[in-house]
Amino acid sequence: MSVYQADALVIRSREYGESDRLLTLFSREQGKLHAVAKGVRKPKSKQRAGAQLFTYADFLIYRGRTLDTVNQASPKESFSHIWGDLDKSLAASAIAELLDIGTVQGQPYPELFTLTLSSFFLLEHIDPALLQSAYALRLLTYLGYRPELLDCAVCGKTIHGIRIYFSPEEGGVVCSDCLGDNARLGRWLQAGSVAFMRQLLTSDVTKLDRLRWNDGMKKEIVTSLQFLCEQTFNKRLKSWSMGNRLANVGQNLSGKGGKVDERNIVDRTGES
Repeated sequence: MSVYQADALVIRSREYGESDRLLTLFSREQGKLHAVAKGVRKPKSKQRAGAQLFTYADFLIYRGRTLDTVNQASPKESFSHIWGDLDKSLAASAIAELLDIGTVQGQPYPELFTLTLSSFFLLEHIDPALLQSAYALRLLTYLGYRPELLDCAVCGKTIHGIRIYFSPEEGGVVCSDCLGDNARLGRWLQAGSVAFMRQLLTSDVTKLDRLRWNDGMKKEIVTSLQFLCEQTFNKRLKSWSMGNRLANVGQNLSGKGGKVDERNIVDRTGES
């Protein structure tokens, strides 16, 4: 049984057995990997902090025949600002979930590691929905799925108008001539929302707080990006759906005005 080190983020954490957790880690050098953290659900476990969702840590891991095991976890950053705010927690969950479904195990994605780590830090002072949207567009671009947001994805003609048709099936916006009377999997967006998505994709991620959007654009962009990502990866994004649901009911799962347990909500978004 060999031992290896991983400088990694915990992007998923699930209960495993009576006292263990099965972690999905995303490392700089090795990409996505899975490992069991034994006994971390026990109150006195020394590795408990390193097994928490979103934690950035140095991991010492034993390579097993079927499943690796965390031998040691030395946390570098726990991102307390994420856990102290529900919107930030849900945005971090949405980022982690998208990273998980968009990547394959054992393949390095150094640019995505840097983007994800930076995003967790930037959540401290940037609008969570803004950062979440920018992250999704950048991840899609890095993985080769960059949506066409200026010219028609079918014929290449520059699109004008106050409403623009957006089709994940075609890979971006579609002009009225190419759309015709054909039924396509997509939706109509305001031209301002499409232009704002171009800004999210090209602006310096550390300066996103300089951008301004209204509530209508925010809802349209976030839901459209969820739609695009779900169609691209053929999988439902539970964290994105949870975030949209909470926004619609005033950040309350029960709708009764009670206090929300943020960590429990975020943990539930990662369940299978």
